[in-house]
Amino acid sequence: MRPAIVVLLLVSGALSGCCVNPFRHTQSSRTHGQPDDPEASARRSIHPAQPAVQPAGGAGGDPGAGFDIRLVRVQPGVHLDTEQACDVIFSGRPEAVEGREAARYELDAAHRMAIKCHAPSGEGWADLVFSPEAASSVDEVRRGRRVRVRILAADGGYFDYPVVQFVRVEGENPELAHAAPRAQPASVANGFDLTNLRDEPGLVGTTQDCAVAFADEIELVQPNDRRRRAYPAGIQNRLTVRCKHAGGEEPADLVFMPAQALAALGVRRGEVVPVRVISRNGGFVDYPILQFAGQ
Repeated sequence: MRPAIVVLLLVSGALSGCCVNPFRHTQSSRTHGQPDDPEASARRSIHPAQPAVQPAGGAGGDPGAGFDIRLVRVQPGVHLDTEQACDVIFSGRPEAVEGREAARYELDAAHRMAIKCHAPSGEGWADLVFSPEAASSVDEVRRGRRVRVRILAADGGYFDYPVVQFVRVEGENPELAHAAPRAQPASVANGFDLTNLRDEPGLVGTTQDCAVAFADEIELVQPNDRRRRAYPAGIQNRLTVRCKHAGGEEPADLVFMPAQALAALGVRRGEVVPVRVISRNGGFVDYPILQFAGQ
């Protein structure tokens, strides 16, 4: 795996190293082609000037949800240089930024750590960096706290995570600190058997159902990847999935056009995702290439 809230620009009239990313909760009975209604979930995750999260029953009313850090990849450029609220559900070990590692960052970074930000629509990893002036706050970042961060880059951090800069700690969220991992379905429905592509080239171009048994991190497709892989022109995002069928599971490279990218937020274990078969191989690690075919 190479290493996914404030004002959001509405596009086309609609919203949009350390650890292994766990599967995220789902139900397999949602509207076909619209896994987990990511637009609605993301919209709940984006509010201007959110205060710190408070315990249930506390004063101050609903403070709003934390930012879904994965949005910086499915809406590249929209959130850069903005400040967002990260509700920390995991924090890694702080490390000093020294030598060649310093060239990774545009700012003068003294320390860094991997964090995972929680939001209603999902959770995502980020590479949190501290300026020399903020270095004394490194130990303040831990699970159960809301941290204000500035979005610096959609990728290029540790494990190719988005790069965010520490601004300040805004408050505590004891409920998040003790929250159990997101539930995931124990069983997954059967979908299209990708092994059929080996002997039936006529399946290329058809639309099939991928019953998702595993979904990796959402990635931005880089220009060199577009050149050396058999992607359709204009592809913006990709992620590795495993599609379950009656005989097992098969890996695939699932790709998204910009207009489809928000739907990537809802691709997780248990979802049955409509896909168009682009090629039998030629994707990431020479996997078959599937393009999201929902709305």
